[in-house]
Amino acid sequence: MIVLAVLLVLVAAFAHAGWNVIAKRMGMSGSLFVFSYMAVGSVLILPLGIGALIFGGPVDLGHWALSAVVGTCLQLSYYLLLQRAYRTADLSVVYPLSSGAAPVFAIAAAVLLLDERPSPLALLGAATVIGGVLVITVDRSPGPIGRAARVSAIGFGVLIGLANALATLWDKNVVSGFGLSPLLVFWGVSVGEVLVLAPLALARTQALRELWSAHRREILVVGTLVPTAYVLVLFAIRWAPVSVIAPVKELSIVTAVVFGWYFLGEAHVRRRITGALVVMGGVAMLTFA
Repeated sequence: MIVLAVLLVLVAAFAHAGWNVIAKRMGMSGSLFVFSYMAVGSVLILPLGIGALIFGGPVDLGHWALSAVVGTCLQLSYYLLLQRAYRTADLSVVYPLSSGAAPVFAIAAAVLLLDERPSPLALLGAATVIGGVLVITVDRSPGPIGRAARVSAIGFGVLIGLANALATLWDKNVVSGFGLSPLLVFWGVSVGEVLVLAPLALARTQALRELWSAHRREILVVGTLVPTAYVLVLFAIRWAPVSVIAPVKELSIVTAVVFGWYFLGEAHVRRRITGALVVMGGVAMLTFA
């Protein structure tokens, strides 16, 4: 099952990097784009969710409702922050930064809240992640605009990394601790996100129609890739230890940088790939520490 789990995570990594390319292109569409692709995802997953509910054995409805409420808050924060970041910052900066920040937050929480003492390898991993982030974000663009763009990218990357870390920990808890099907988890979260954003969408129906008319293909593709990446990783977490899953999942960091260069024409590709590889190395150290 471990080999299958690794293969699932590889597919999920490419799917995740792929939908982030489209999200970057749609950066100015904001919350309406998030609402649209989550609505598509919730419809696509509906038959599978109903099947898991009927044929997947007993389900603790209280745990399912709790997973949906908390998951909605965490995942929606992640998606909205990501979409906002892509308005002004490159994919090849935001994606590695946010992915690397998540495990560093986990180390910091262990020290500050749980009074744990990280191993030397964990501290080296955290330092390596920070070093990789510095390599990616170093930019010699002159003037206040260049500096402001860098500060904005770093700020959003850190916030996205925090949201990602909290969401990942919660997902692990509801899938392994509550024993809920990944299909039910995503279904509950996606419906929750649609309900939260529905008032905004209803207040801007004309803009929503225009978005659908102009970018129907992008919405459908992201609406398919988001649940694909999300559910595959949740299944993999059930079948293999996190120490195996996490390093494979972080391959999406380098994939996103390459996609940013190839599909979006983003600059500084060599430096950013180097930085992404350093971040990956740091994440691997944190995983095995």
